[in-house]
Amino acid sequence: MNIASTNIDNVLHQLALGPDLVVPLVQEVPRAILKRRPSPGVWSAHEHACHLAAVQPMMLERLEYILSDDSPVITPYEPASDDPDDALLIVDLDEALERFRQERHAMVNRLRQLQPEQWAMTAEHGEYSHYSVFIMFRHLALHDLYHAYRIEQRLLNKEWAGEH
Repeated sequence: MNIASTNIDNVLHQLALGPDLVVPLVQEVPRAILKRRPSPGVWSAHEHACHLAAVQPMMLERLEYILSDDSPVITPYEPASDDPDDALLIVDLDEALERFRQERHAMVNRLRQLQPEQWAMTAEHGEYSHYSVFIMFRHLALHDLYHAYRIEQRLLNKEWAGEH
């Protein structure tokens, strides 16, 4: 698998931007609706934001595992089944956002140290047909955008407009 350096640079750029997009967006959500769920079991803006901070250490662990093991096998993470329903509601949001900023900065710095052949290293993943360091971190960049979109949906919910 030959990954163009521009593709790697684009992923690194997007990963670096994640906190700069998400944190101000979360701060725009009124406190009155921050933890409000659109329906039972559907995450609030608070939960989406805290989840982004929560996955950072897992992604770095996966990176080091792939880099150090000849036949890495990644177990999928499913928050809905792996964590209690209210796990993210009890997380301190301000602390989580600060951790997200700091850990993402450290992650991007770590990724910048990788050689092109390390980006191409592969692992077996329980959900995907193929998986590599590059795919894992491209997925993480897209994951940031997905959760940012969900946060914005909560922010702009017309039914909640009177609660701001």
